[in-house]
Amino acid sequence: MSSRASFWATFSTFVVAAIVAFVISGLSFMDLRHLGTPRNALLDGSSEVRVPLPPASDGRLLPEVPVTTTGNFAFMFEDKGEPVRFDPCRAIHYVYNASGQPAGLGNLIQDSVASVSAATGLEFVYDGETDEVATFGRRLFQPDRYGEGFAPVIIGWSNEAATPELAGSITGLGGSNSVTGAYGDQRFLEAGTVVLDTTDITGLLATTQGRALARAVIIHEIGHVVGLAHVDDPTELMNASNTSLTGWGPGDLQGLAILGAGPCEGH
Repeated sequence: MSSRASFWATFSTFVVAAIVAFVISGLSFMDLRHLGTPRNALLDGSSEVRVPLPPASDGRLLPEVPVTTTGNFAFMFEDKGEPVRFDPCRAIHYVYNASGQPAGLGNLIQDSVASVSAATGLEFVYDGETDEVATFGRRLFQPDRYGEGFAPVIIGWSNEAATPELAGSITGLGGSNSVTGAYGDQRFLEAGTVVLDTTDITGLLATTQGRALARAVIIHEIGHVVGLAHVDDPTELMNASNTSLTGWGPGDLQGLAILGAGPCEGH
C-alpha cells in the first residue's frame, strides 16, 4: 500500500471513530456545528437544564399564512424588535386536563385549537389527557410525565378559589414561556398554559350564544399562548374584555399570521 493510500485509510478510520465517539457522547450534529460554543441552559426550579435540541426538520410543517387584514394587535414578548414565536418547523404538542370540565362542552377545545392553527400556520398535536394541574408555576421540563424535551402546552380548568387570578369577570388565562434556543440568543415560546374558569364557562354555555362565546374565550387564551397580547380595541377579540365577539378581528388575524411566520431553530 502506498503512503498516500495508507494516510487516507488511517484518516477515514479516525473520522469514523470520531463520529462514533461523538454519537456515544450524546451530542448531535447540531452540537458539531456549534463546536466550541456551550449549549444554552435554563433554570427550571432549582435545576439547571440544557436547552433541548430541535428535532431534524425539512422546513415548515404547514404553509405560512399570508397577512390579508390590518388592525390592532400586540405581542406578549418581543426581542430585538421581533415577536417571540413558536418554531413553525416543530409541532406544538398539547395535553388536556378534563377535571372540572363543564357539561356540554363537546369538542370546543379541539375546535379552538384548530382555529388558532389555521390562523397561524402552526401545527398542533394532541398528546391526550394529563393529570397535571394547569398552573403558571409549572415546570418547563417534566421527563417523568412527558419524556424528554419541553413540557407540552397544557389546557385545564380551575375556579377563583383555586386560582385567584380568575376572580371577578376573568374567564380564562393563557400564556407561554419565552426561552432561548439551544444555541445563540434567538428566543422561542415553549410550555404554554391555558386555565379556564369552570363556573364562568358553565354560565356561558347556558346562554343562547353560549357555545360561540365560550369558544371565543378559549381561542382568546390560546391566542395568548402563541404570543398575542391584549389590545385596547373592542373590535378585536384580543381586547381584554369581550362580551359579544365570537371570532377573530382583523388585527387578531394579522398578528396571528405574523406569529406563525417565525424562524425555524437550526435553519
